[in-house]
This record gives sequence, C-alpha cells and structure tokens, in this order.
Amino acid sequence: MRFPAVRLLVCILFSGLCLMTGCKRRSAIIDLTEAPILQVDSQWALVLDPYAIYREEPGLAATATGYGRRGDLQELKGRRIMTENKVTTIWYQFDSGWLPETSVQIYSNQLKAATAARELEAARDSSR
Repeated sequence: MRFPAVRLLVCILFSGLCLMTGCKRRSAIIDLTEAPILQVDSQWALVLDPYAIYREEPGLAATATGYGRRGDLQELKGRRIMTENKVTTIWYQFDSGWLPETSVQIYSNQLKAATAARELEAARDSSR
C-alpha cells in the first residue's frame, strides 16, 4: 500500500512542476515613442574642436554665423560634399550653421552622442 501513495505523490509533484515551468511570462512592452533621445531617424554630432566656427554656407570662405565648443551636441539637418583647392570635404548642416567633417563626429542617435560627450569630458579631465 505504501508504494501507490508514493507514486501518487510523485505524480502530483511532477505535474505541479511541469505546470509551473510551462507557464510563459509575458514580455514587457517598451514604448519608445516618447523617448526622442533614441530616435533612429535623426543623427547627432559631437563637436570635437575646442572652438568650431559655424558657417552660413559650406566652405571656409563663407560668413561665420556662430561658434561651438568641444563637447557640444547638435542634431544633423543636412550634408553636402564640397571640393575646394582640390580637397574634398563633407560639410554638415545644423541649426547654428555648417561645420566641416574634421570638426565633428557623427552618431546615429542622441544617446550615443551624449555618451561620447561624457567620455570626451572625462578624458579631458583625466589629462589635467
């Protein structure tokens, strides 16, 4: 009589274990529509030059419209390839004006650019 009770208990425990492990957890749904920092349709630039001169048009001869500093973040609005004195340069357009490719680093979203800006600041602080 003892063995059937043990078998019944083992079957109940095994069935309970199967039911508990067979349950699927619902995956969390993350809504990124309210997180513009992760938008993939916009690119961001990190200014690398200590002082960068924004130009009205692409080209070194264009009028200065403003100044930026190392670590500034700007959303990319456009780009143009220019050849001056047999040198080809990509110019990037921002709200403040145009900067050459040598003055900025382009990132696929604002979060990546902000992380790079923090790393740039930390590297500058550690070199002092």
